[in-house]
Amino acid sequence: MAVPRRAVTSQPPFRPWGELAWALGLSAPRRWHFFGCVATEDRSIDALLALHHMELIESFEMLRIIDTKPADSVAEEERIRHNLARCTAAGCSIQPTESALEAPLQNAAWKQRLDFPEGTCLCLDISSLPKRFFFQVIKAALVSPKVRDFVILYSKPQSYPDGSLAGNPGDWTTITGFGCEDPDLQSAAASHVIVGAGFAVEGLQEHVGNRAGAINVDVLIPFPAEPWRSVRRSWESAHAIEEALGADPEKGLSEVKPSYHQVGALDMSSAFDKLLNLTNNGTHPATLAPLGPKPLSVAMCLLASQNDRFPVYYAQPKTYALNYSTGCEVTYAYWIKHQGVNLYSTADFILHPS
Repeated sequence: MAVPRRAVTSQPPFRPWGELAWALGLSAPRRWHFFGCVATEDRSIDALLALHHMELIESFEMLRIIDTKPADSVAEEERIRHNLARCTAAGCSIQPTESALEAPLQNAAWKQRLDFPEGTCLCLDISSLPKRFFFQVIKAALVSPKVRDFVILYSKPQSYPDGSLAGNPGDWTTITGFGCEDPDLQSAAASHVIVGAGFAVEGLQEHVGNRAGAINVDVLIPFPAEPWRSVRRSWESAHAIEEALGADPEKGLSEVKPSYHQVGALDMSSAFDKLLNLTNNGTHPATLAPLGPKPLSVAMCLLASQNDRFPVYYAQPKTYALNYSTGCEVTYAYWIKHQGVNLYSTADFILHPS
């Protein structure tokens, strides 16, 4: 895979992504350190098994995240054992490291986990990892010169169930490591909110409804997206945001109409470019709310990881649905770094508004 030299250009760099075997085949074969999560979902181990069959794994670390309020502990453990047995049958026995869903992520154990060896080739599977975990890994890998090659994997499920996918959300607050300490930047970011439309919006509704002054809201609508339930949920969340931005005479606030932007649900690269467009090439502060599909949330993470103008807010659920998704349709791979070059750098090019 040819990678352009680092230079300021008027066009975004080539950021390859696509089905796993095709995307990895764009560059010379390498042995990967795999980081993922075994969960109740079928897709939680599909990427691991695919790379194992391709004989591309040098080492791996798998987490087992324990919900704060499990929906059904007995049924969850049964499904976990089933997925572990699938791995063993494939000749890839794993012993996942257990971690509480709301465990602190600034302790020595996590810092050691993210202190990568020199020359690391990292494959991060975000399919079943909660955002607060994979945001940490992405930021560490992106800024570490020890990570030479970095690919993010995402397995698209065959279907999602009706009803809620998560519950018992916590407070609307910044994700660990993605806050903003400068009060002036924090104030500027509060006046511009960029939302990835998706599922739970309760914390965001309260946040924008209690605004103290003028606010601009941009909503990334994931379309095209499959299955159709995902599209419906996105528009329902967009409608909830509009309701929260209604006029409030008692506070002296007029109605605010969000601006909507269509971005492919799987197109991380285009979502990143859209974020740059909305923030004047990453120079204007904004609050990011990653509520949509994970590839779009990663785009927000990549932007926020490279400067502190973009605090990332989220209301962490304490419970995830036992049947969060079913099956695995396809696994996608996204090149983030190649031979030490950050393909999502905010310093390498100027993107003109579209």
